[in-house]
Amino acid sequence: MEVVRVLDGESLTVDTLYQIGCMGEKVALSKKSLKRMGEFRKRLETKISKKESIYGVNTGFGMLSNTHISERDARKLQTNLVRSHSAGVGPPFPEEIVREAMTVKLNSLLKGNSCVRPEVATTLAEFLNRRIVPFIPQIGSLGASGDLAPSAYMALAMIGEGRSFYKGTLMETKPALREAGIAPLTLDSKEGISLINGTCFTAALACQAVVLGRKLLDMANSCVSLTGEVLRANMQSFDEELMQLRGQLGQVLVARDIRTKLQGSKHVRDTPVPQDPYSIRCSPQVHGSVYDAVSFAQALVNTELNAVTDNPVMNEAGVILHGGNFHAQPVAMALDLLSLALSYLGDLSLARIHQLMRYSEGKRAFFASKPGLESGLMLTEYTATALMNENSTLIHPSSSYPANVSGGVEDHASHGVNAGLKALKVSENVAKILSIELLCSSNALSSSDLAGLSSHSVSLLKTVRSVSHPISGDRPLGNDIEALASRLMKP
Repeated sequence: MEVVRVLDGESLTVDTLYQIGCMGEKVALSKKSLKRMGEFRKRLETKISKKESIYGVNTGFGMLSNTHISERDARKLQTNLVRSHSAGVGPPFPEEIVREAMTVKLNSLLKGNSCVRPEVATTLAEFLNRRIVPFIPQIGSLGASGDLAPSAYMALAMIGEGRSFYKGTLMETKPALREAGIAPLTLDSKEGISLINGTCFTAALACQAVVLGRKLLDMANSCVSLTGEVLRANMQSFDEELMQLRGQLGQVLVARDIRTKLQGSKHVRDTPVPQDPYSIRCSPQVHGSVYDAVSFAQALVNTELNAVTDNPVMNEAGVILHGGNFHAQPVAMALDLLSLALSYLGDLSLARIHQLMRYSEGKRAFFASKPGLESGLMLTEYTATALMNENSTLIHPSSSYPANVSGGVEDHASHGVNAGLKALKVSENVAKILSIELLCSSNALSSSDLAGLSSHSVSLLKTVRSVSHPISGDRPLGNDIEALASRLMKP
């Protein structure tokens, strides 16, 4: 049965957005919201007819805001804005990110305060439902007046210009719209600026990072449980009473999850001596801090998905308000936090990989069948270290970088899109590091060990070995790492 999500400007969540973006769910628009859009639009048109000066409607933009634009040129102003701001470079955003960004923009416009016509919202909905995905370069947004460059490419496609993907094929947008049965939009006053202002791409990237973060955290807890069984971990490290003595929520919940994953295991011990390495003993504390960071980011993003991030906007009393709601700093900071937090999962995983390699020395060095003649999993540790090294350079906060553009009017920027792209790259690297740990722990277990494993570890082991069978002689392992990471992180 086809799922259709109703958007109303008020109830979009990270999970719903992810379903629309990644699973291709269709959208419908609340009639109440469309009516509200129409009412706000009429108020704006009344002001325009009275010759009121409104930024971005009958004035230029940024440092050119003192320039008056005649009523005759009002539409041309909006089209020129979209064309001139389509100045991005680099590879295109993935389809799911573009779909999510379009959904965020659509949901924001449905609130009505941007004063665009309902036709703008219905055009965006048609793009989503008929799978027109604009070609949008990744580099160009500062996240200051919002995600101007990527959003401009989105608007450019809506007016039938630029390039778009249709049914997986990149083509000129105009014939793509013709094939899809969508009429290009003719921008009216205020509509160009409303389409390019706002944080829709930063918010979409943050949604993706939050969902990936939750998956990585669960995957990392699974790694702790399986590696813990290999290394005969001490269960007191995950004791409920011990966790409650500190009281940090993330720590408590992570310890519970690991205990659940280890339920029924005959490989763990209750004796606290010898002490386990921190990468196992302190996993509730470290993974718990990641849980707290992801939870914080998710709550913040859920708010942003239903926000008005345009400028200027109209309030309920019909007053035009000017300000900086388009600035993506709150989301950019959360994305920088996610990059840092998720990198910790890779950090601890790398430490456990080192422990597994040490463990192998007393049995089969590097889990090779014939150590010396064969190298086994030796080089996977190198790869994990290289991935962690890359993450160490990526976790510098993008949102701390200054900016001074538009003649000094825009003298600070969030760099939210760059922060988001960075968070996704960190996530990708962490997934591969965790996959390497799973390859090592799965190869550490012989068939005689399986009887005493927890049911969770047995199930996890089956998944790992369905992708990467135990080594028996050297073979290239890069594809195994990539395939396992993809399998464990798929939607």
